[in-house]
This record gives sequence, structure tokens and C-alpha cells, in this order.
Amino acid sequence: MAIEDGDNEQTETKEYKVLVAVDFSPSSARALRMAKSIMGRKPDRILVLHVIDRNFVEKCTNSQIGTEKNIRETLFLQAKKSLTDFLRSEGMEDDSIKKLICEGIPFLEINKKAVEYGVDMVIMGNRGNSGDMQTIFFGSTTERVLRFMSRPVLCVPIEEDRK
Repeated sequence: MAIEDGDNEQTETKEYKVLVAVDFSPSSARALRMAKSIMGRKPDRILVLHVIDRNFVEKCTNSQIGTEKNIRETLFLQAKKSLTDFLRSEGMEDDSIKKLICEGIPFLEINKKAVEYGVDMVIMGNRGNSGDMQTIFFGSTTERVLRFMSRPVLCVPIEEDRK
């Protein structure tokens, strides 16, 4: 929080925070670019969140791909590297970016982190990497975030959706 002087009045300016949910898809890359555009050259704070889907971890464990601990470790290490590379490819490596990686049910974790960090807006792509039957019957992560979020959500379409 900062205090600004102007015309003998003191006004408080609030730090503006946005959370960008990413799954490394073209749609989430576009959401990240939109956040950068909205926040300008010197954003107050952009939080970039990647959620490792708990159901995926369970499927890997049930398929006996490895132990739950090893699967989690591998996924967290991959997510950390992917998130760093993803931000670098978008030219967003500065100190105003906070990287968050967690495990859980994506739409719930996005909601939890938005509340926990007191973000003003959530920005996410409208189409991620999933295309499974669960999405058909229960809706995408974006749709579920919209249903349960108490903060503004900006859904960014991929370029082909705009034509």
C-alpha cells in the first residue's frame, strides 16, 4: 500500500493483483499476455498459478506408474520447469510475477488461491489442454471457476475463437 500526495490531500492507492491460471496451453499463454497488457509495464502484482490435477496423480498411482510420492515429485519438478520456461517465452520473468504451483482439483484451487492472495481478478483461457469426457459432462475448469468464483473472471479466447 502506498500513500500519494496531491493537492494537499492524501489518498491511498491499493496494490492491484491478478491471478492468471495456466496449463501451458495456447489459451493460457494468451491469458498471460492479456494480464501483462491489462497491468501495463509495471504491474503491481501478477500471480501465475499452475494446478497439478489430483485426479491425474491418482490415475498414475492406480496404474502403478510409480509411487504416489515419486509421481508428485516428478510432476512438481516438471511443473516448475515448465512454468519458468512458459514465463520466459512470454517475456515475463521479472520480480512482479509470483509463481504458484499446487496440487488439487483445479477449479477449487484457483478459487482458494484467489481468496488467499486477495486478488482483484482472475484471468484464464477459455480452452485448456483437456478434452476428455469429464469436460463434456461437467464443464471445463473455466466454466467451473465461473460458477463458484466470487471475484471478477476474465476468460480470454484463443485467436481462432475470435474469427
